[in-house]
Amino acid sequence: MRSMLLAALLVLAVPALAQNAPATAPASTTPTGASADMPKHNCSKPAGEFPGNLASETQKRAYQKDFVAYTDCLKKFVEDQQQLAEPHAKAANSAANEYNAAVKSFNEMVQQAAKSK
Repeated sequence: MRSMLLAALLVLAVPALAQNAPATAPASTTPTGASADMPKHNCSKPAGEFPGNLASETQKRAYQKDFVAYTDCLKKFVEDQQQLAEPHAKAANSAANEYNAAVKSFNEMVQQAAKSK
């Protein structure tokens, strides 16, 4: 009876430990921690700094146009990457739900077995 209770407690603790375990870093990373094979955007930042008060309106508009193109490019890249990641996130969530259901079912069986003794 005592070993059955110990086993049940151990099984109940495993899901909590698994949820709190730190994520491991990918094997090949750059100094910033990003994966070496991680997709990168090809958006071009506007050259230099924003033209100051002494610049012509044409220079200011040109910089602003380049800046808008840059930020639009970044937004599109983010949206594209999120769409690519969505099926993987759904698969991971589905597997986590299946895991939780399996552990819950097992724990219920262990509790029923402990009650019947």
